[in-house]
Parts: sequence; structure tokens; C-alpha cells
Amino acid sequence: MYRRILILIISGLAVSLPATADRHKESRSNRQKAVTVCNDYRVKNRLPCFVSRNRCPLGFEVLERFNQTPGAEYMACRDLRHERPATLQQKTAVNDKRQRLLQQFDQLVERAVESQVGENVNIPESTLNKLSTFFSQVSLEKITIHRSQAITKGCFNDCQKIYCSVDEPINSWVEVNAKRISTKLLIQVAHAERCEIQGGRERYLTNWLRDLPAALLDNLQQESRFDASKIRYAKYIEAHAKNRAKSVCRRMPCSD
Repeated sequence: MYRRILILIISGLAVSLPATADRHKESRSNRQKAVTVCNDYRVKNRLPCFVSRNRCPLGFEVLERFNQTPGAEYMACRDLRHERPATLQQKTAVNDKRQRLLQQFDQLVERAVESQVGENVNIPESTLNKLSTFFSQVSLEKITIHRSQAITKGCFNDCQKIYCSVDEPINSWVEVNAKRISTKLLIQVAHAERCEIQGGRERYLTNWLRDLPAALLDNLQQESRFDASKIRYAKYIEAHAKNRAKSVCRRMPCSD
């Protein structure tokens, strides 16, 4: 009798464990997205924002809600009492600047694609297996690396697409069964992850590009070949990616 009860308990645990693991994974994902939104809101507006589960308290407004099932729901909450309302003119100016930045960036991407050398490269499965432990919020298998003759130096990131100069040693990044993982690749993967967490390309790029000098992208567009290392990320986005790379490299061998 006791043996039968024990078997039933073990069977029930075996069935429930995968579902519980999935629920915990989605809960972490929902919370991380809300944390990212609040961090961005604080940096941009210098106003209070915090993450809450299920509901925002009285006097606070839902900034964004994340409820990917089967995880618990989390939301970013902002305090309306401290909100500084922008005028319609200010909002229009900000939107115009964002659209201009996106258009300029799209033109650089088009040039990189038109001058692509060879086929795009994916991260090998052996490296994907190692990275999946650290980058659970991004579809690693969809990340592609492209070489382009339009780029004289460095790489720039368009979410899941990475465009690099032909001189960048990307073959070492994607070497099958490599003993060390490139720090440069980790930084690019961290940017791709943040793009997914922030809710897509347009939002991510406008947050990234807003700190660039006004004429930079126009100047790069006019050059016959452009230096991708000049396309700097916003300071807090760049710092986030470098910190993610350092965190991974504390747990496995990395190379420059």
C-alpha cells in the first residue's frame, strides 16, 4: 500500500517538474523585461519606476505589462504624481528625431548588405549550447554575422544581425568546438538579447542612437566606406553589454 502511494507521488512530481521549470523560466523573463523598462524609464526621465507583480499600487500607473504564460505577470509602474508632462511640440520633436535616426541607420544597413562578402554566418551549435545558459532571453540560433566591404573597421549591431568589417576575425568567433569564446561576440549577443527584451528593433535602436552626435550618421553615409566603431551605443546600453560579457567570462574561458 505504502509502496503504491510512493510511486504515485514520484510520478506526480515527474509530471509537474517540467511545467514548474517552464513557469519559473517565463516568470524570470517577464520580470527581466519589466526591470529593463524601468531602468530605461529612470535613465530617460529621471523619475521613479519600480517593478510590481500582479498590480500597481494606488497612485501609480502601469507603464508596461509583461504576462507571457505560463509565468507570473510583472509590470513596470511609474508614479504619476512625479510625472513631468511634455508639451505636444516637444513630443513631436522627439518623434521626428527618432524617425530621422532610424532612416539614417537603415541607410547604413542597406549599404552594408549591398557590399556583403560571402554568406552570412551563424553561431555554431557547440557555442550555442554554452551560451544558452547565460542568454536565455534571446533566440541565439537566429543571430547572423555578416562581412561587408562597406565597413572599414569594427562591427555594428542591428538586433539579431551583426555587420562587421572584412578584417574582423569572425572565423574565430564561430569556430566549431572552440575552447574559448570571443568577448566581442558576447558583447554583440548581449545587444541582441537586450533588443528582444526591450520589445523589438525600433524601440531598441531609438534608445541606442539617441546619444549620438546629430550629424554623425549623415557624415558616415557620405563616406565611401564607413568606420562602424564610431556608431557608439548609449552609455548605459554599452555598459550593460560589457558587464554581461564579463559575467560570462568569469564562468568560462574567453578570448579578445
